[in-house]
This record gives sequence, structure tokens and C-alpha cells, in this order.
Amino acid sequence: MHLYILPSQTFLSCQICGGLRFGRREVKMTTTGMTFFDLDWMNKSAEGAICVRCGFVHTFMGNAHQWVAPDQVDPADLPDDPLAERPAQ
Repeated sequence: MHLYILPSQTFLSCQICGGLRFGRREVKMTTTGMTFFDLDWMNKSAEGAICVRCGFVHTFMGNAHQWVAPDQVDPADLPDDPLAERPAQ
């Protein structure tokens, strides 16, 4: 999946490798106090966008992002991928 960032109106590229595709999963935002009292389950959750190339997890809270299926994205709208294969010259 691609991740569209609403405030900047751009697609996310990985901060580490520049990848453009991400998996998603819930990420618990643990706090020391809740852990001390064994109440980790009460911590808030965020949404993790996991780069499928390098595994770096980008964390988002709130609703300022939108998941978009790759077949719904015009490749011209995506940022440049620094590790994408380039045609031989």
C-alpha cells in the first residue's frame, strides 16, 4: 500500500531507504506509568506504516493520513525512489 499524507498532500517515502510501499499494523504507545501498574492495554494506539523494503516503522496518530492501493496511484504522483532500478544508459 501507499500512504498519502493529507497536510502536505504528498505520498510518504521511507525516511531510511526511500521506499514507497508500506505494510500497516497497530502500534501501542506504551508509557512508563501504565507499564508500572501493569496496565499497558490501556495505552493509546497509533498506526504503524512499515516499509516493505527495509522494515523501518513510521508511526502516525490521528487521521492525517490515508492508505491508497497501488493500482489507484498514478506513478507520476509518487516521490522519486533513490533505490529504484534505472534503465541502463
